[in-house]
Amino acid sequence: MKTLFWVATSLVLLPVSFAQEPARTATEIVESEEKPIDFWMEKKLDYSTAILRGLAMQDFDEIQANAQKMRVLNTMEGFVRSRNKEYRKHVNTFQVVTDELITQSKQKNIDGVTLAFNQLTVSCVRCHQSLREDGDSDAETTLSVPSTRR
Repeated sequence: MKTLFWVATSLVLLPVSFAQEPARTATEIVESEEKPIDFWMEKKLDYSTAILRGLAMQDFDEIQANAQKMRVLNTMEGFVRSRNKEYRKHVNTFQVVTDELITQSKQKNIDGVTLAFNQLTVSCVRCHQSLREDGDSDAETTLSVPSTRR
């Protein structure tokens, strides 16, 4: 029941959060199996870049808006890719850190936002390390970053 609530909420909020994007329904996004990782990664990188810009400019509204969009996107991606247990763990960590980023931006706490953004970055790096180590080729199709492990 809780999953159904989040899916329904995400489907309602998704069009709002992507209002600046070309018109695509939530169903089209979720059902897009051509290159779903391309879409997810591209959007996360866009939002994280905007958060960093907001951080540099001390624009808490921009930080909060992009963190909220990233949270909705992460919820949708977590639903689509829920079959990978390790990935679900990273999605949960990402959600907690994103919530902290939103909280700190609402409080206009530049140090708190900076720390939360750093934690968000670490969360991303750890998740992608895990996916590469597990050999999840689908998850790393757009990341041509070579592993530093030998």
